[in-house]
Amino acid sequence: MPLLDASTKTLPDIYLQRAATILGMTAHVFVRMEGSEPLTLKYDSHSDILPPSLQIPWTVVCRRLGRPAPALTYVDGVVSNFTSTSLSHSRVALDNLELLVPTVGTKEEHTFVGIMIEINAKTIPILHQVIEAQRSVLAKDSASLKDAIRRLHALLRQITETLNKLHASRAYKTHIDPVLWTLTVGNLGIPWVKGMVGAAGTAHPLFHMMDEFTGRFEYNTGIGQEAQIVRATYPIHWRQFLEAMKEVSVTEYIALSKDRELPDLWRRFTSSYHDNDGLLGFHRRKVFGFLAVSFRIGRSTTINGLGRKRRTEPWHEVDQELEKARLERRCLDPDQHIPDTEPSSNKLFMSQLIKHNSEQTGYWFSAGGSVYDASTFMQKHPGGDTVIALCSGQDVTDSLQAVGHLTNSSIRNKLESYRIGTLEMPKFASSHAEEVYMAAVDLGQKAAEMENVQRRNFQLLNGKLTMLDEPETLTPKKARHLLDAKNRLRDEHVPVLATLLDSLLDSIATLDMKLDLSAIRAQVVGLGVPGTGLGMATCFLNYGMALGMLHKDLSRLTEVKDLVAMVLGTFEDPGFTYSEQSRVESIVDTLSRVASQLIVLWK
Repeated sequence: MPLLDASTKTLPDIYLQRAATILGMTAHVFVRMEGSEPLTLKYDSHSDILPPSLQIPWTVVCRRLGRPAPALTYVDGVVSNFTSTSLSHSRVALDNLELLVPTVGTKEEHTFVGIMIEINAKTIPILHQVIEAQRSVLAKDSASLKDAIRRLHALLRQITETLNKLHASRAYKTHIDPVLWTLTVGNLGIPWVKGMVGAAGTAHPLFHMMDEFTGRFEYNTGIGQEAQIVRATYPIHWRQFLEAMKEVSVTEYIALSKDRELPDLWRRFTSSYHDNDGLLGFHRRKVFGFLAVSFRIGRSTTINGLGRKRRTEPWHEVDQELEKARLERRCLDPDQHIPDTEPSSNKLFMSQLIKHNSEQTGYWFSAGGSVYDASTFMQKHPGGDTVIALCSGQDVTDSLQAVGHLTNSSIRNKLESYRIGTLEMPKFASSHAEEVYMAAVDLGQKAAEMENVQRRNFQLLNGKLTMLDEPETLTPKKARHLLDAKNRLRDEHVPVLATLLDSLLDSIATLDMKLDLSAIRAQVVGLGVPGTGLGMATCFLNYGMALGMLHKDLSRLTEVKDLVAMVLGTFEDPGFTYSEQSRVESIVDTLSRVASQLIVLWK
């Protein structure tokens, strides 16, 4: 083969991409189909294996395209490697396309690459709807956003249906023989230079666009890190588009929206992407089926090296890595939680748990040493959403055991699908230190519980106690119930919190240091005695007055909880020691602020 001149003098810019496809495909055919080198063998450079007639022009072409080194990219092998009879780019499909630069010309090659091309074509309208959705967010047009999400949901299902054309069963016309696929197409894209990343599934632009659109921010898994490396090889306008997508967050808009339909629509859409039954789950199962054959017949690695470590069956290793990458995406949507196959390594503390008990922060609870996010399950819970709201921010192990939820396998499995981590305890230097922390835990959980109870009063105020009740109208019956609730807060709830605060002070007093607790003790005196409050000077006279009082009391209870969370956070700090006089004094000062809020609530 003669040495071709790839300079600007001979090769105009307009033909660079075509040249990259031809040279890249030829190089990979030379090494992977014509050569006999082990798939896992890596060289220091292309010149160690490629003849100059391939290596030199390929290097020049890739450099002119802005690539750091010669590589067969997804653009070369798929995006720019077809011709079609379709008059519309978005209607390009397996049955109307031909590969521009085929390698072996088999049905396996045409079908496998052709399906990827069809998926890219079906990504075009998705891209337009993504833009439309972000425009709707900027315009604060929830109706338009909902329409875009509905269209995206339908379009994404078409992607899954297209992927379903990839069959290994002979019952289907488009079936692929996995043995022939392995020996030709499957091995073709494996790179041979150390450190190079090939055009594997992580190179599909659809996945990158969907990840950005749905708010993915974690790329800690092996496949996640690989995706970031692959993205750096994308054409500059692709990268600029993906970066621009980060400027408008649809997930944040939906989280703050008061439109109750939006979260459900978004949940259904994102589930169709990263759920086990969605596109990513379906893709993982498709891959598993093909690789179970490939590795059994001798394939030693995937395009980017999975299956080489042999800690388990290699196709299981690939499957586990794909599943980890799928599960990693659950952080995109706070309402979507996927079952863990292994105990979660996400460590959470009580200071975090008690702060997640509202619509704004999410509804968490703990049981049996695990932490669960029930935010998405609220409306589906057979027992109603109120009971979950009331239990949020607390450990409910005893309650779940009492109703048999922890022993019923089907319910337990459902519960595990919402697990987000383990509830951790800080390390204690002494039993006294543990006693102090547990006393703070008791106070924090009770504060969260009282805050939850207070929020239910809004349901009372805005609900219909009778069929005649009008919105934003305080009826005599509602006024009486709200007055009873106010009295319970003063006569029952505040005394309980004060008693727990006093117990925490007793525990702090046992620490071996000189602390002046007289001032805060004076604040707490009397608060722990039920029925000694000052009573109600007036009743609720109208809706506005009732609403204002509820908000004020809720704000104070939230402040109590947040202050206790600060105390717990200090105890949970790995660098904290109970012998630090100044930090313990700061804790006492924070608890004094708790006492001040309780006094206001008690009056």
